[in-house]
Amino acid sequence: MWPVLPGVQSIDRWGAITYGYRMEIRLLRSFQALAEQGHFGRASRTLHLSQPALTKQIRQLEDEVGSPLFVRGRRGAQLTRVGRLFADEVAPLLRHADRVLDRARRAARGDVGELRLGFGIATRLIVPRLVSAFRRAHPQVHVTLEDMSSPAQLDALERGSLDVGFVRLPIDRPLAHIPVVEDRLVLAVPASRRDELARLPSRQLRDEPFIELAQSRSPSFYAHVLRVCARYGFRPRVVQSASESFTVLALVAAGMGIAIVPSGSTETRVEGVAYLPLAVPEARWRVGAAWVSSTPSSVRDAFLRLLRESLARGGPQSQAGGAPGRAHRGERI
Repeated sequence: MWPVLPGVQSIDRWGAITYGYRMEIRLLRSFQALAEQGHFGRASRTLHLSQPALTKQIRQLEDEVGSPLFVRGRRGAQLTRVGRLFADEVAPLLRHADRVLDRARRAARGDVGELRLGFGIATRLIVPRLVSAFRRAHPQVHVTLEDMSSPAQLDALERGSLDVGFVRLPIDRPLAHIPVVEDRLVLAVPASRRDELARLPSRQLRDEPFIELAQSRSPSFYAHVLRVCARYGFRPRVVQSASESFTVLALVAAGMGIAIVPSGSTETRVEGVAYLPLAVPEARWRVGAAWVSSTPSSVRDAFLRLLRESLARGGPQSQAGGAPGRAHRGERI
């Protein structure tokens, strides 16, 4: 058996040392440098220390271990038997310390961790593009996306189960937020009836069958559609509801009715569907990114920096590039 030295908890039969205290990493790095260089002068230059400072650190370490770690002589500093055992333990310990420090630094920069995002109908095109850019810059961050209504996102933010939510503005919660996208509602109609409905006075839309996105899917969007219809002086005659916007458009293409949808729906390109702009101011709205500023998160802050940079390059934008908002002659409803 190896002799148990002062300051050392135990040495197993293979000579592996177990320490019963916390040893400063800087002393271990100095020890490793001297063990590798075998010379106080060269080791001190490697460490950017004066030679007396290095000598003091090695003596402090030897005092903690309770045994000489080096034999000093004309040929430099040679490891003792205990020093060799100690060196075998120190090398993997320092590699682990370097990994821990590197991971902590990357976490502080927002390069590792988790990012939980919520989004809804109005940002289903923009958010994936932002996430794609963020993942390229931060490949070690695990990103989760959840399709949620604005009220559900606000609740999740306050519970701490979301880091950033893309919600309708304005919001009535004590949350930080920035405007991200401007959107507007458009009228989705069967392509075969486009010219007919474009010439139809808006008040006569009350007689048309409507396909609606289910209220449970997005209560705020549902309420917005009702406000727009009320502005035109009618309540929609709903003949069918659907829980997905693509299904709504498919039903319109089948001639089942017309629907009020976000302008971003024009990017879906469902054959047999045409879009007509809605002229009333109520058809416009803004969506912003919201978060709890009092909760620290390096990953969230890194995502928000990317978002702000994106906005600085292009500013708040329309989901569909603004095209649906341009009314053609004779088509304004």
